[in-house]
Amino acid sequence: MLAMLNKKETELLELFSEEAIQKRIREIAEEINAVFPKDEELVVIAVLAGSILFASDLIKRLHMPIQFEFVRLSSYGHDQKSCGNVKPVDLTLPGLEGKNVLIVEDIVDTGITANFMIDYIKMQHKPEKIKFAALLDKCCARQKHVDIDFRGFEIDDKFVVGYGLDYMGYFRNLPYIGYFPQ
Repeated sequence: MLAMLNKKETELLELFSEEAIQKRIREIAEEINAVFPKDEELVVIAVLAGSILFASDLIKRLHMPIQFEFVRLSSYGHDQKSCGNVKPVDLTLPGLEGKNVLIVEDIVDTGITANFMIDYIKMQHKPEKIKFAALLDKCCARQKHVDIDFRGFEIDDKFVVGYGLDYMGYFRNLPYIGYFPQ
C-alpha cells in the first residue's frame, strides 16, 4: 500500500501552489471581514477532516471574536467521486440560535453535502446569519445548487489532494493542491 501511495505522489501535478492558496485565503478573509461586524461573535464551523487546514489559516485572518467548531460528515468513502449520500458522523454543536455562522468546506462538487450542512444548521439551530465558504468549487459536478458566499478557486473535473484534501486518508499534509493526471 505504501509503495502504491508513494508512486501516486510522484504522479501528482500541482494545481495551486502554497503561495497561491495563502494569497487567496487572505483575500477571502478580507471579504468575510467586510461582511461580518468586528464586534459580533462569529461561529466558524469546519467540516472535518478536509477543511481543517483551510479553516485554520482562514480564522487567523478574521478580525471578529471567533468560536471555532467542527462537524464530521462523509460522502466519499474510499472513492474518487462523491457517493451521493451524506453520512453524518458527528454533528455535535453548541446552540447557534441568533448567532452569525460561517460554514467552511474544503470542496463543493455535487453540492449534496453543502446543502445538507446549510439546511441542517438553518433548521436545527436558527442562526441570525449563515454564510458558506469553500476553498474549491467543482461546479462542473454540481447536482444541487449551492450559494457559495466565499469561494477560493473554481476547478474542473479533477480529483484533487493536498492542503487537507485526501485520497484514502493520505496526502492531506501537502502544502499545495495537486491532482492525478488521467
